[in-house]
Order: sequence, then C-alpha cells, then structure tokens
Amino acid sequence: MARRKRRRIAAAVSGIALLIATGAAGAQSPADPAPVSEVYSGPRHIPDDLLVRNAAALAAQASAPEWKRAATVPADWAYSLGEGVSTRQVSFYVDGGTRLQGKLFLPKDFDARASYPAVVVGHGINALAIGVEKYAAKFADRGLVAMAIDYQSYGFSDSGADELFLLEADATTDADPVTLRRMPVRIKRTNLNNVEEVKAFRAAISYLQGEPGVDPERIGVWATSNGGAVTSALIGVDGRVRAAVIHVMGTAPATARALDLTGPALDDAIVRANAGQGAETTAGFSFQTNVDLWYRTRNRDVAPGTMLQRVRDTTAVLFLPAERDELIGGNRSAIAGSAYLTSRGTPSQVITFPGLTHFQPYSGAGFEAGSTLAVDWFKKFLGGRE
Repeated sequence: MARRKRRRIAAAVSGIALLIATGAAGAQSPADPAPVSEVYSGPRHIPDDLLVRNAAALAAQASAPEWKRAATVPADWAYSLGEGVSTRQVSFYVDGGTRLQGKLFLPKDFDARASYPAVVVGHGINALAIGVEKYAAKFADRGLVAMAIDYQSYGFSDSGADELFLLEADATTDADPVTLRRMPVRIKRTNLNNVEEVKAFRAAISYLQGEPGVDPERIGVWATSNGGAVTSALIGVDGRVRAAVIHVMGTAPATARALDLTGPALDDAIVRANAGQGAETTAGFSFQTNVDLWYRTRNRDVAPGTMLQRVRDTTAVLFLPAERDELIGGNRSAIAGSAYLTSRGTPSQVITFPGLTHFQPYSGAGFEAGSTLAVDWFKKFLGGRE
C-alpha cells in the first residue's frame, strides 16, 4: 500500500512538472456555453426604459466592428471626474495584517458631518481596480461615496499569507514569545482566490463604515464578472450589504454539498501537499498571467449559488447581464438567481444589456446605461445624502 502511494505521488509530481515546464496545464477549458437569453418577467423595482431610449446606440455598439471585444482594453478604462468629485488613495487591512489598497471617490461638496451611502467597487478575474474606477467616479458624481479596490495580490494591494513563501527553514519555536529575524521570502502575485476576495470585500465594508461622513447602515457593493460571482457569496455571508449590483454575471441557485477532488485536480493537490507548489496555468482576459492551477479547486469552495439561500431580505440585488454573454451563456443564470431571491422575499431584478457580449458593457452606450441603472438601484435602496 505504501509503495503504491509513493509511486502515485512520484507519477503525479513527474506529470505536473512536465505540465509546468510546457505551460500546458489548464490551457484548455470546457467550451463556453452558447449564449441563450430569456425575457425577464419578475418585479421591476427600478424602471428599465433607459434601454429603450438608448436602443439605437446599444444596437450600434453590439454590431460595429470597433466595439468587438475579447477583453477590455485600456481605452475602456478611461474616465474623467465629474465637477467637484475628489479622490484619495487609501489603505485598509484584511485579516489584521495584509494591506489592501482602494481609491476613494467623494461627491461634490462632500461634508464629513453629513451622512452618505457608500459603495465598494470590485473588479473581475485577473483585472485591476483601474479598469472599474470609472464606475466609482460615476457613483460619486451622483452623490454616493464609492471606493474601488484591488484584491489581495492585485494592483497596488499587497500579497497575503498564502502568497508569501519562506526560502529557508523557520527555526523559531514557542520557547520565546517574540522572535525578530530577517528571512528571505518569495512573493507570488495575481493569485486567483475567491475566498480571499470575499474577505477583501468584507474588510472594505468595515473600512467604509468607519469613514467620516459614511452612514454605516447604508453600504452597497458593485462588482463585475467573476467579482459578481464573489459578491453572490458575499451577500450570503455579510448582512451589512444593503444593496448589490452584479454586473455581467449571473448566479443560479445551487444545492449545498461536499465536492469531490479527483483526477488531475487530486494529482495537483498531492503535489502541492508534498512539494509546496503545483501546476500553473494562464488566466485572465484584459491581461494574462500564470496562476496556480489550484485556483480552480479553491474557488469552488466559495460556492456562490449555494449562498443565495442565506441572503437577507434587507439586501436588494440587481443583476445586469449581457444578452449575448459568451462566458456565462446569456442571462439565464441571472434570471434564475433573481427569481430564487424574489421567492424568498429579497428584492431583486434583472436588466439585460440587449445584444451585448461580456466585455462590451464596460464602455460606450453599455457603460452609460449600466452605470446609470446601478446608481438608480443604489439610490432606491440606499438613499442619498442626509
């Protein structure tokens, strides 16, 4: 038995080492679902006639060659601040130690003695806060406090405990209550870890709740793409969120259950447990980097679909999917998630970007419509300056 186990480990180490060397690990993924969208028939808490008024511009964006997107591009990130909107870079901490970075956007004539609703703004998979700051700027221009954040190991944020590796043995013991020693470390960046991203949102909410002028009882979250999936889990954990906007993402309800670890994922887990480093794979759209293949296993632990049953009826959830989304297969998962929340008494709605694909709503007519609808949602469920 022991010999068979050792042979299995050796074979797994050899096989995954080859994958690392060739860069082939995780290069292939299951085919993306064909976009199939449905007509939303649930409650309408905010009007969606904005899409009708901008139908021509949205149709042009959907069909014009210059608007075709396989990822966002730097031109999609550009924005200008509205009159009187101010910003400042801030630091906040998760788990009492890892420093994260955010950019705070304050509305015109901001008064720290007043009371404002505030929104955390989060980016998608292998992306940066600078790509979604334009949403925070738009929210501040409409009277909200907003903070765009970089997740742990992204952008300006630091790496955390699971991304710092000692390069020599730790000889310290509990014999001394405090030991000060300099040791070399290796830092891993762009670690895809939805578990850590949930924690980043929670730390950002705590930071905003302590910010002068912010009403701690009126906190919202806006997040896009994979960040939207993370938000579906977040609102099932953190009841402080009073309003959420999930942009170009949908989360269908799912049954909570333990998941198996088999095949290549198990082989990789064995290697990681024995050697400290498993296979790597490329990931990302707006920019690509090598990341641990383990992220696919780790991120299943978040299980956002199973978390919908825990969302409070005090958390209003707006889904903004794209009709021709090639990554999540249209708007059906958003409609299923919204219907489930509505059936449980949670205010929810789906407004679909007509004709657009996953990466088109970040700019042009899609951005103007989506950011305006998001503000309308926050205004309805968070209110304004008091």
